[in-house]
Amino acid sequence: MKFAIIVPFYNAEARLEISITSIIKQSYNFTENIQILLINDGSTDNSGSIADEFAQKHPNNIYHIRIKNGGPARARNIGLMHIKEDIDFVGFLDADDVYSLHMIREMARFAEKHDEINMIVPPFYYLDDYGSRRKIGTHKLNTRFEQGTRVIDIQKEHQAIHFYIGGTFLRFSSLKYLAFDESLRFGEDQLLLTKLLLADEKYGVVANVGYFYYRNMKEEKSLVNKSWQNKSRYQPFMEAVYQSYLQESKSKFGKVIPYVQYLISYHAKLYFYKENVYFREVLTEDEQVAFVSYFQQIFSEIETRFIWELDTAQVVKEMMLSLRKNGWPIQFETMELADIPVVTMSKKWHKNGHAELICQVEEARMELPEDGFFAVKTLFATKQASVVKRKEAQLIWDVVVRPVGSISATKIKLRPWELRGKWYYQNPEKKVVLEDFNLTVEFRKKAKRRLKLKRALNQ
Repeated sequence: MKFAIIVPFYNAEARLEISITSIIKQSYNFTENIQILLINDGSTDNSGSIADEFAQKHPNNIYHIRIKNGGPARARNIGLMHIKEDIDFVGFLDADDVYSLHMIREMARFAEKHDEINMIVPPFYYLDDYGSRRKIGTHKLNTRFEQGTRVIDIQKEHQAIHFYIGGTFLRFSSLKYLAFDESLRFGEDQLLLTKLLLADEKYGVVANVGYFYYRNMKEEKSLVNKSWQNKSRYQPFMEAVYQSYLQESKSKFGKVIPYVQYLISYHAKLYFYKENVYFREVLTEDEQVAFVSYFQQIFSEIETRFIWELDTAQVVKEMMLSLRKNGWPIQFETMELADIPVVTMSKKWHKNGHAELICQVEEARMELPEDGFFAVKTLFATKQASVVKRKEAQLIWDVVVRPVGSISATKIKLRPWELRGKWYYQNPEKKVVLEDFNLTVEFRKKAKRRLKLKRALNQ
């Protein structure tokens, strides 16, 4: 089975060599089975010279194609035009990402067993570099891989969404009548992938490999900010991408299937994250009205349950539901308070052996219920959590979603001999155990997972 890997790049001299090398050193025979297409999207740095060196060293396998800067969609389309006819699968690698050692071998094994599958996806892991320290984390959508390597039916697993081209492998024959939409500055990859998925209804996941993507947090934040300062990221994006999803689904299934409803909900939450503060600055008031009205139109076809299923902060869900219900002008509405506060739990380990349990309070609470508290019971003592209140109002765009003085979190600090016990909430009427915890065991498991990922990366 033969593979072509398309690597579009623009001014990628810092990591291009690492990315290309991760393909060359694959355990699957490179010389006989792999073609690399390096698409130079008008680079002005030294990355073109790096690509030339690889092409000269491997003239039968690596091709350096120079084009005028036109964006990733055009670069990938030109890559598709240069693929050899005997290629079976096309993979996509961004110029600052890497494949694990056995990536292509495992993709080939899966494809040989499942000749009906046109799309195969690996787990995604991110690399954060802080000087000499490297942190490896896992993408939220990697829950798809917890059942191992398998075929996913999107009609049966609507939360198993996929929309990222990096690391994706597509059967070449399924791409011959498709192309990335070059008119789009955002979302051209997810539009093509969703069209394929709605047509096939199934795709493969290969669990025992890894696609590692690099995150330079300072640079990434800058790029994120720039993207949200572009008018086309708002209503034009929704018209081109979300509306296409709705139309494709209705055309084939006669309705908007749960997979599409959840996909749109999952992706649209990005409009309300804390860094997206440019809504008022970028859009005129008329454009704000149009965007919110179009958002309401799109989400009139999305059931509220799919918004509530999202793994994101409750304030984001409340804002999405408020826009869905009220449209313009923005009228933010909070949900009714529950008898037991809704929380997101997390843990923090400290180098001195101490730890901290944190309950982020999701609701718009000014106080806990009367005589209500969070606490832990260990072998040695019972400790009650301290309450942390906001000193500044929490905003989405310029709308106050949590006022000053509302509860932000409750925290419990644990000493080294208190790392095992029960974490619970109690009021005069009931006691609810949130978790039986053993932080020593959890820390060891976390360290083992991290070591396993580092070995996979460095193979």
